[in-house]
Amino acid sequence: MGKTKKVKIVSAEKAVVVSFLVDISDVVINLIVAVMSGSVVMISQVLQGFADLVSSGLLILGVKRAKLPRDKRHPYGHGRELYFWTFLSTLFTFTITAVVSFYLGLQRFINPQPISQLFWAYLVLSISVFTNGYATWLSLRRLLRKKHLSKLWSVFTHGALIETKTSLVLDLTGVMASILGIITLLLYQITGDARWDGLGAMLIAVILGLLDIYLIKRAKELLVGRSASTGTERRIKNAIKSFSEVEEVLDLRTLHIGPEKLMVNVEVDLVDQLTTDEIEILIDRIEEKIKKRVPSAANIQIELETSKV
Repeated sequence: MGKTKKVKIVSAEKAVVVSFLVDISDVVINLIVAVMSGSVVMISQVLQGFADLVSSGLLILGVKRAKLPRDKRHPYGHGRELYFWTFLSTLFTFTITAVVSFYLGLQRFINPQPISQLFWAYLVLSISVFTNGYATWLSLRRLLRKKHLSKLWSVFTHGALIETKTSLVLDLTGVMASILGIITLLLYQITGDARWDGLGAMLIAVILGLLDIYLIKRAKELLVGRSASTGTERRIKNAIKSFSEVEEVLDLRTLHIGPEKLMVNVEVDLVDQLTTDEIEILIDRIEEKIKKRVPSAANIQIELETSKV
């Protein structure tokens, strides 16, 4: 029998740093070609690259800050600080790239201008597809872990790895924007109508704007305080109910306190006639099983209550 291939999990730092390096190359190369060609699509690419660069820098800062050890004033650590920097990151991207790109695209659509140096524009956009594609692949690997690609939508909508989601959106948008840029420049070359250049910039802005609005909403939820997904809470309840000494799970409350860190507060009703020592041992066993089922459960509090008849 062959050995099972072990899937290497991509770290948050690697996914975000690769995205940052890709953004640096995008800004430099796209800026040169934008000046040479005069294409507003290429200017949009520069703006997107610049906004993504700043956003990735904020994400790197957030990942670093989230790892600071807990102290007296922050008993649960600094994990939620990542959500703040992610919120700023998506807000910056929306403001700079989406709004400004749409405005420039609209101006070019109203006042079309000829474009030169199309070969270099095609070349840079093609390179951008591959560089952003690689960064997207890394973010996908981190987001999915060992899950199948078919689970992507569920993981994306319910998962709490907001920094990886943001990197994924930034890089995926870079891929889509580059492909869309190639298509609109081709249409310009075929038809001779420079309005395609402006339309391409506006479409890029709309796509990025919609994705940014979604990420801003998710980051806000995590900042305010968001519970774990229904599936995660179900696994926690099932882990608790698997003990015969547990009569009923009366209440379960969860809260994301950082990337891959979950606070779990649970109230349980136990069978009668358990000694204090037996209860202490049982609580330790329950905590151990919860952590086994849900590794992100970093802080677990179990309270004993009596079911009200």
